[in-house]
Amino acid sequence: MKKIYTLSSAFIFNATGEKVDAIASPASHKELTASRNAFHFDFNALIRQFSVYKLQTLRDPTIQGLVAFRPEIGILECTNMEICHANKHGNPVYNGVGKAMVALCCKISVDQGMDGFIYFDAKNRLMPYYQRFGAKHMFGLRMIVESDAARKLIDLYFKND
Repeated sequence: MKKIYTLSSAFIFNATGEKVDAIASPASHKELTASRNAFHFDFNALIRQFSVYKLQTLRDPTIQGLVAFRPEIGILECTNMEICHANKHGNPVYNGVGKAMVALCCKISVDQGMDGFIYFDAKNRLMPYYQRFGAKHMFGLRMIVESDAARKLIDLYFKND
């Protein structure tokens, strides 16, 4: 996958409260290596088997979030989603990065003919967070976003599609 996506008003810049657009595009091996200290997970380990996308703003080249995914039969597998350290805990630089990553995956699922269906394994403490925007608990840590919830997220962020 090589497509670049724009997510309208996806993040909130906490210093001002301003909503800013996010740009989602494929992350290169070089970018993943350069940003490895901003993330717990090593996304370079996934780049051969999964597409890895980065989320940034137009005015800041810092990678705010990374997501790795691949198409399965009828559904998009999202193997890893992580926001950068600067957006975790206490006083994050941007809010909304996690929700924008889920919306991006739903949009990619639609674009690839899977009707918005995605699945992922959530950390226990994040399950209620994902449920707030339509993800359903399947079993264990597995969660799924189905077509109706996916459409709501897509409509929220992808105004021109």
